[in-house]
Amino acid sequence: MTDFNTTYGRLFYEHLEAEAASHPADNCPLYQENPGCQLYTDRWPESEAAYNFECALGESHWTSRPSLQYLYNSSLVTHPTHGSLKPEGAKFGHNFDDPLATLNSQLRSYGPEANDDGDGDLSYTDDESLDLEGKAYSSQDCLSNSLADLEDAVIGVEASHYLQTLIDRPPTHEPLLAALGGDPMTFKSHIENELKQWRDNKMKPLFVFDGQTNVGRDEISLRKAKAALLQTQRAWDLYADNSPDEAVKAFGSSGAIRAQDLYRILQEILAEQGLDFIIAPYSACAQLAYLESLETPYIDGIMGSQELLLYDINDCVLLPPSASDWESKKIVGISKSEIIKKLNVTPEVLADALLMVGTSFLPPFPPLQDRGIIVEQPFTIKDAANLLRTSEKSVTTTCTAFNDILQVQDPNWLDKYRKAKMIIKHAGTVHESGVLQIRDYDHLTSDNVDYLGLQLPAELYYYLSKALIGPRFMNGFILLESLVLPTLDGVASDEYKRLVTRSLVPLKEQAAALIVSRIHRAFNYKDINLKFWFDDGVKETLVPRNALDNNKKAETWGVRDTDMKAVEKSLGISPGSLSFAILSLQQKDFAQKTIAKGKVAELKSESEVVSNVLWRLLHLRGYINDKHELTNWGKALATTLKAISSAVKAHNDIHHLQEAAFLAFELLQFDQLNSRNRHTELIGGPLRGGEKDKESCILIGRTACLLKLRHQNVGYTGPLSKNLLAFHSIIKAVRETDRDLVEAVAASLFLNNHASRKRDDYGKIGRDLPFAADVDIALGIAVKTYLDDFVKVDISPEERSKDKKNYINKFLPHSVNFIEDLDVAFNFFDAVHAGVKTIGDDIGDADKKAWDDAKAWLAVRR
Repeated sequence: MTDFNTTYGRLFYEHLEAEAASHPADNCPLYQENPGCQLYTDRWPESEAAYNFECALGESHWTSRPSLQYLYNSSLVTHPTHGSLKPEGAKFGHNFDDPLATLNSQLRSYGPEANDDGDGDLSYTDDESLDLEGKAYSSQDCLSNSLADLEDAVIGVEASHYLQTLIDRPPTHEPLLAALGGDPMTFKSHIENELKQWRDNKMKPLFVFDGQTNVGRDEISLRKAKAALLQTQRAWDLYADNSPDEAVKAFGSSGAIRAQDLYRILQEILAEQGLDFIIAPYSACAQLAYLESLETPYIDGIMGSQELLLYDINDCVLLPPSASDWESKKIVGISKSEIIKKLNVTPEVLADALLMVGTSFLPPFPPLQDRGIIVEQPFTIKDAANLLRTSEKSVTTTCTAFNDILQVQDPNWLDKYRKAKMIIKHAGTVHESGVLQIRDYDHLTSDNVDYLGLQLPAELYYYLSKALIGPRFMNGFILLESLVLPTLDGVASDEYKRLVTRSLVPLKEQAAALIVSRIHRAFNYKDINLKFWFDDGVKETLVPRNALDNNKKAETWGVRDTDMKAVEKSLGISPGSLSFAILSLQQKDFAQKTIAKGKVAELKSESEVVSNVLWRLLHLRGYINDKHELTNWGKALATTLKAISSAVKAHNDIHHLQEAAFLAFELLQFDQLNSRNRHTELIGGPLRGGEKDKESCILIGRTACLLKLRHQNVGYTGPLSKNLLAFHSIIKAVRETDRDLVEAVAASLFLNNHASRKRDDYGKIGRDLPFAADVDIALGIAVKTYLDDFVKVDISPEERSKDKKNYINKFLPHSVNFIEDLDVAFNFFDAVHAGVKTIGDDIGDADKKAWDDAKAWLAVRR
């Protein structure tokens, strides 16, 4: 297959240049054909032969013809080994119109296995399933065939479903992940093993990731997260009652881990292995259905969830292979035509029934969950089809029949259903030519903003598709809403609520302001409503125009490689890191050189782009002033970064020390990293000694939560702490906000043409930007437990060294080198403490004393 990503960039710019050449009068692509366009000729320079435009009609609604949509990025290229869906001698069975037709012609039930609960989803769950969607199939409906029949096939894979399957079932399942936060400890190695299985069986996956959200998706995410909280709370109760086995099982079946949070890991591995992937503009399912429909055979089949059945697909949907599938060399799938035949319904009724059992953007039809109506729970698609049969096969009539239940449980369900139907009918996909298109555009209704949301410029979609940025901060512009999802711990403490409802709002406004200044002017006058999981009545408003003045700070940075080389040699640190960005400004005369002498343009190398993004971030966050000199906070951060430099080099920053240092000072600015608010009601806090001992222990443990524990490729076994998990939620809120801000800085740099757009390293830039990795609290728990439960003050250094080894054997048998990690954590605390001492009046005297006391307390225990 031709290189996917290279073709994206080539199509993008070839299209722009061709359009500009075809309109010499106004030199604006598509302007003559789109009289409704609002032209902003300062957006795209003539040297790029392209201009940005937005449709003024309807304030960024989807109103222009789909063939005239601004070019998105596409690399839908011919599969060189096939060239046609009817290759001579193909091994897909006799029906060449459907390469996977063998699944229909060789029916065989998928036999029950150790973890088969009979619903077709062979996941690691207990009897209390929290799945909010009914099943469209059972294990008896699954069809099986030999993997050999798919030799040389390219399979389009719905990434979210594939990842969620890995999360939920052995051997990749890590039951304690919901109690630790962060990324799974074994996930990378398991994905690498999965991809090896694809290669060994001569198959190639083309993963398709979900892009931006659509109407209804946040509601379902919130429902699932709240349901997961009930399960994790039960798990914590079991843990507190000394029932560890039951607790582990409850954590593992909670459904608290979202596949979207693990996109980064899979994308990094795919990039490392040179495998192409697509980030769809919206739904991965819609994009896969489009890919499968093309005459040009980019893919030979699709793999994913039952949601694919909602679209016009050939017939078969493959299911992600289990470990036993790989071992027995078989592949399992479901057939849309067989489901229609089994239910004895039309395709239209099947689509309605699929919506009624629930999707990722529509909750299930409430009467289906009522045991008085559907006795056997969980309900299935057969139950939905039967309800439709009793109501003239009409969803509207069915809603009328059960109006009393709907009014109590979900009065707006019918409206949600209608929007869901329109979302599917008018799904946004990337066309084969590279254009972002809306399905069945000719029948798009005038109220499309109510179900599709607002339209953003295709240039932003381009950066999303190249993995330069993620969809999270873009989602707020589409729906003019941003939802703060539940934390893993479910603790809505006063300090957490203050953080997410007040402290982080200015940062979110800065991120939004960087984007709205370069897109349709209507967004300058749009506010974004913030909603929170812990209280439907609490609402805050983001007002991006309030932060527009901050954009001028970012535009003063345009440092070139030539200026950075001398500083790099002096510091011994490569550009593109937080350490270089901060410490370079302490070099004589360098700060003055970094101030741009005019408009910044054409930053070319990756080091230039990443370094300038980091400087702009640090300037916006108050670590650098308008003279490009370090502020008090910047000097404090520099002190800490210098102190940890040897550990960063010694361990190749595997502990995430640089990001941890930055996040520590972010938490200090937000008054979060301190010894207060110990929450003694939460299990896993310090218990030994007096109040001062507990304060010192919790401060050191919280600081260690910023660092990564090196662990073997096995699931975590060790003590847990809901207390520190609650602090992890605070860290994560800050980290995600900083990540959104740094992505907005990167996107604005390209939107403003401060860097060359003709490049093939967007994804690498996105991966090299900080704050993408979510660090678990394993090291924080280990440090706190060691100091609180294990260490003895009145013993010799030799005895203490022996005690450390005993601690490892008892609590962390699978750690790689805990003694070394413990030393890194203690030295990191020292480094942050050294920085705190330089801050001055920006930190209260009581907090400074707490840091000094903890330093002294640690000195006699290390």
